[in-house]
Amino acid sequence: MREVAAQFEKPVLLFSGGKDSITLVRLAVKAFYPAKVPFPLMHIDTGHNFPETIEFRDRLVKELGLELIVRNVQDSIDEGKVKEESGVMPVETCCKLPHF
Repeated sequence: MREVAAQFEKPVLLFSGGKDSITLVRLAVKAFYPAKVPFPLMHIDTGHNFPETIEFRDRLVKELGLELIVRNVQDSIDEGKVKEESGVMPVETCCKLPHF
């Protein structure tokens, strides 16, 4: 994390509120202690989050003194930056995707 902060101009740490994101936040705090984490967290709000997730996110950011950037999927749809699609992916497309 220190290397990324030193090498790149505007890094962010994506934060979903899940266990992996929480762990990365804690590692960032440790990596830069006693200084402040030098990059913001970014949360992509899908509009499908549990209220408790948003409350936890906001509380964590406040307690740790972190900067938070929130971007909304619906805003990107409304601005025409992304296209909302519904339905099932065709089998032909699914079968061509890499499987891990």
